Amino acid sequence: MTVIDSYLDTLFAPYPTTPRLREARRELRAMMEDKQQDLMADGLSESQAVGQVIAEFGTLEEAAPVLGIDAELSQAAAAPTAPVLDIDRARRYVEAMQRTRWMPATGLALFVLCAAPLLLLLAMSSGLSGEPATWAVAVGITAVLVLVALGLLLMTLQDLQLKDFEDIGEGEFTPGPQVRPFAEDLRRRRRRPVALAGGAAIGLWILCALPVILSGLLAPQGSPAPLYGVSGTLAMVAAGLALWTSAGWSDTAVSALLQEEGEEDDSPERSDSAAVRVIAAIYWPLATAVYLAWSFASNDWGITWLVWPVAGVLYAGLSGLGVALRRDEGAAKARAH
Repeated sequence: MTVIDSYLDTLFAPYPTTPRLREARRELRAMMEDKQQDLMADGLSESQAVGQVIAEFGTLEEAAPVLGIDAELSQAAAAPTAPVLDIDRARRYVEAMQRTRWMPATGLALFVLCAAPLLLLLAMSSGLSGEPATWAVAVGITAVLVLVALGLLLMTLQDLQLKDFEDIGEGEFTPGPQVRPFAEDLRRRRRRPVALAGGAAIGLWILCALPVILSGLLAPQGSPAPLYGVSGTLAMVAAGLALWTSAGWSDTAVSALLQEEGEEDDSPERSDSAAVRVIAAIYWPLATAVYLAWSFASNDWGITWLVWPVAGVLYAGLSGLGVALRRDEGAAKARAH
């Protein structure tokens, strides 16, 4: 932690951590660092420059007109102070996040992987006729719905496990003096595992197109091999997503403890938009219905597998929509303040 960070912690400690005040803290930090660099360029040492910067900026009340937060400080002075988060409760929150990290990782992987059993059953039962058996369709559809339901259940279970720490997730607390060093130390210790998991996940996502491409190019016309290829692609995407999400629990916990913005869960199932959550809940069953309707209507099972790569791309677009809506809402709140 730098001297400027410690100074800013002291300045903002008496006030609630609203989005506008967090933004003001970032702005003030950038201004102070720019001023420090200017002073060091003029020949001052780092400690001399920091001391002069702190002396010039003074109290938060003095900097408030420049930052445009006079109204926020006045409201905060009249409002009750957010409860202080002590180090023991912060540790329990981190332990709960680590203990439940497999739930969202598995849940998101199940959402992506839910179509694979259906595709495999269709491929195995199609035989020489090219038409899948009725039992394979029935069992496959059941598997899709069961896997989606299990994924939603795991997401809900993690929410219940973290219910006691809801105020931390929403940033409605004042960090105790030991919380920031604890969170920054956790981020340092977890940097390497997170980077390795992220690299492995990205590698899987880059290579995931190979099963589809190779099965489409090498398999004879009318062969069910492309269905195996799509299943392999879904498995690789799901594995990468599970690795990324499971390793990223610490980043989520640290961002919550440091009250940083922009680290929310980006999955459509956790979107702030009710419409996006509803679409996400029915998305893969709907994709399955489209695939089966097209396949039975055209009887061209060798082509209709293309529904699944397209569905994967559209699902990524749905994730992007959820992120965009959240950012628009955050910008609107900032303008309102």
